[in-house]
Amino acid sequence: MESGTVLVTGGAGFIGQHLTSALLSQGRKVKVLDDFSSGTKLPNHPSLTVIEGDMSELSVREEALHEIKSVINLAAIASVPLCESKPKLSSRVNHLAAQELFKDAFRLGVSTIIQASTSALYGIPNELPLTEKSPTKPIGNYGLDKQKAEESLLSFHERPVCALRLFNVFGLGQKRDSPYSGVLTIFSDNITKNIPLKIFGDGHQSRDFVHVNDVVSAFLLCLNDLETNGTNSKVSGKKFNVCSGNSVTLLDIIDSFSSFRNSEIEVNFESPREGDILHSLGSFDFLNNQIDWKPSENFIQRLRELL
Repeated sequence: MESGTVLVTGGAGFIGQHLTSALLSQGRKVKVLDDFSSGTKLPNHPSLTVIEGDMSELSVREEALHEIKSVINLAAIASVPLCESKPKLSSRVNHLAAQELFKDAFRLGVSTIIQASTSALYGIPNELPLTEKSPTKPIGNYGLDKQKAEESLLSFHERPVCALRLFNVFGLGQKRDSPYSGVLTIFSDNITKNIPLKIFGDGHQSRDFVHVNDVVSAFLLCLNDLETNGTNSKVSGKKFNVCSGNSVTLLDIIDSFSSFRNSEIEVNFESPREGDILHSLGSFDFLNNQIDWKPSENFIQRLRELL
C-alpha cells in the first residue's frame, strides 16, 4: 500500500469520519484538518494526526500540508440555508479557502488532490438523469461557490486531480441536531421523537440518495488510480457523478419508515419553498466506465438502520 500521508480536510465531518476510518484500515497515514464547527472528535489512532484550525488561514494550511502526498478536500459549509444567509462565509470556505488550499498544496509538493463537489452544481435540471455533460446552473451560494472550487482545481491540467459530484449522501454518523443533516436523518430523528414530519410541497419530489459507504469507495478508487498513474489516470482532470442511479420520493421514504415501525407517521404538508429542486437523478456511468465504480449498498436496508 502507498505509504504517503493523506490529508483529509473536513475529516471530522460525516463523510470525513467514514473516509478517514477507511484510509486508516488500509494502512494509510492520515492527517485531518477540521475547525470542528460541526465535526465530531475522532478516536485516537497511531496513524492519525488531527489539526484543529481554520483552513482559510495560511499558517494552518501550511501546517496541515507538511509532508503530505495527497489531499481530499471535504471541508465545506454544506448547509444551503446557512450559505444563503451568510454569503461571505460561503465564499470564504467553499471557494476561496479551497482555491488557496490547492495552490499551497502543489507549491508544497503534494502530488494528488480530490475535491468533494456536489450535484447542486446542476441546479434545476432540464432532463434526467443528470450526466457530467448536463449543463451546470447552480441557483444558490452553496452551488455557485462549490462550482468555483471545482473549476479552480480542474484548472491544474498538468496535475493528477479530479472532482466528485456527490448527490444526496446518507448513512449512520450524521448528527441528528445539525443544520448539515440530510432529509433522511431529519426524518428518522423526528420519527424516533414522535415529532410530525414536515414536507414542503406534496411529497412527490424525488432525490438520488447514495450511501456513505459507496461514496467512500469512490474516493478510494479515484485516489488509488491517481496516485498510481498520475496524469495518465483515467480520472485525472475530470469530474464525476457519485450517485445511486435511482430516485426515491419523500412519500416513498415515509412509507418505508412507516412499514419499519408498523405504524402510521404523521406528516404536515406546507407550501413549496421557492428555489427547491423537485427532482434529482444522476447517472454514474462515466465513473463506472473509467474505474469500474458502482454503488453496492441496498437503500432499504441502509434506510432501516437510521431508525
